[in-house]
Amino acid sequence: MTDMKGLRIRDPHAEATALLKMDAKQASLKFQQYTVEEQLAIIETVPDAKNREELYYLVPDCTELVQQSPIEGVMQMGLAHLGTGQSAGILSAASSEQLAEIIDLVAYQNDELNETQLKAWLMEMLHGGDEVFEKALCAIDVNLLGEFFMNRLTLEPGPRFAGDAIPYPAWIVEEELVSTEDLTCENEDIELLIEMLYAVDGGLFQALMEYIFLEDPRTLDGWDGFRQRETREAIKERIEERDKEKGVTEEDLEKLVDLDDIDLDAGESNDSESEASDADEQLEWIDLDDVAPDE
Repeated sequence: MTDMKGLRIRDPHAEATALLKMDAKQASLKFQQYTVEEQLAIIETVPDAKNREELYYLVPDCTELVQQSPIEGVMQMGLAHLGTGQSAGILSAASSEQLAEIIDLVAYQNDELNETQLKAWLMEMLHGGDEVFEKALCAIDVNLLGEFFMNRLTLEPGPRFAGDAIPYPAWIVEEELVSTEDLTCENEDIELLIEMLYAVDGGLFQALMEYIFLEDPRTLDGWDGFRQRETREAIKERIEERDKEKGVTEEDLEKLVDLDDIDLDAGESNDSESEASDADEQLEWIDLDDVAPDE
């Protein structure tokens, strides 16, 4: 939360309510008169994610505001559009570190990979544009991507190798010859994700193909399961370290981010006058376990 000391605004919530009632040009001129700290203080009093997003767009470039915002607030705005691709403005302003935190928070629940959540966020970042998707890919461990794509891809050399003597399909991975033309994907979403991954980062694509299709003798001793557990433990450590640095406990996080129930069909936001002013009600619950992204 923003430190209220030194701010010129006596009642940030009342200021937010007034700004949301003004026409866009008038609100923008007034909002830009405040410092970044004051703007954040105003934004943080708005519980409705879509109304909060309107305030970010009152400045010509909201990058600084978004990157200084708590990750929970950024997630809420993304969730307000999840499955629609309309969160591009906010996600493109987010830093690679913030996108990495989102992936960490949604990837696993109860020590299990939540494939539905991860897919929903990957698709949202993809529809946010090449820059957003590239930043997101830089934030994701190849082991996590490998676990996600493992049973969603099959490898069979395509027409490019017609008539060639190929000892076995994985040979083209070993020789770094594999492309998306050699893959059959589970569905159109997975195909789109793989094609964009290939276009954005060829090196990561090759590493992912090696993870999925090249045999490693250590898998006979359960190495693959250990590797996945290792990825989960690394994510847990990053979350714990982040919380420690920011002075946030797991109990605090649960108050702000509910990982059990996403409602993608939320209606339009309520009038700002009806928004709760109590500090404990300043943020909506984020629910991440019941994602039903558009097919």
